[in-house]
Amino acid sequence: MTKFWCVDILRIASIYFVIAVIIAIFFYPGGNHIELDQVGYSLHKNFLSELGFHKTMSGDLNFFSSFFWNTAMYMTLLQGVSFLFIPKLFSESKVSFIFACLGTLFMFPACIFFVGVALTPGDIYFDAHIFTTTAAFNLYTLAILFYVFAFIFSPLSNFYASTGILLFIAVGIYSYYLGDFQPIDALNDRERFLQVYTMDFLIFNAVLQKVMISLMIVTVFIFTFGLNKLIKDGQ
Repeated sequence: MTKFWCVDILRIASIYFVIAVIIAIFFYPGGNHIELDQVGYSLHKNFLSELGFHKTMSGDLNFFSSFFWNTAMYMTLLQGVSFLFIPKLFSESKVSFIFACLGTLFMFPACIFFVGVALTPGDIYFDAHIFTTTAAFNLYTLAILFYVFAFIFSPLSNFYASTGILLFIAVGIYSYYLGDFQPIDALNDRERFLQVYTMDFLIFNAVLQKVMISLMIVTVFIFTFGLNKLIKDGQ
């Protein structure tokens, strides 16, 4: 049962997220924040959360795409539950155990906020969507940071913390680049949006967002191998 919650669920949730996003991309009608007439989904011009819009930027209904995106977000709640069981695997080292507990303290609410991302599509609840997305991302990032330290101070190889370190480098670049920009509703305040944001800026943000989310997924997936080793060593 320990392996199921601490390893298997994390892997299932990660794999399902990737599959669900691919399917959602396939069904996405079109449009991005600047080019409303774009056909289909663009990996470098669309944000992932646009897959959950009720209507896309092109004005098309987005039922199938949003369905798969939302189920992917709901799966993160299972991931949050998994992290409630994980700290005890680090009990051999008091320092690692403390960092793991701190990681879970941030991870569980982060996963709840990811569900909130699904419940607040950006084309309908823009302010709430920005809030839940920012909260989920910040809490998740802090959780990964604490778990990186948990692995570093454990008897395991530091390899399990490697992608987490890369994630923080990407976060640093992203935060620095976005320092002077404020979110603008591209639907209800379109004129100001087009005055402030360029296609180059949109592309940079859309691509870097996917890099960071990919690093999040890979980091958690790599964590599962370290967690599995802790389980075997404790048997």
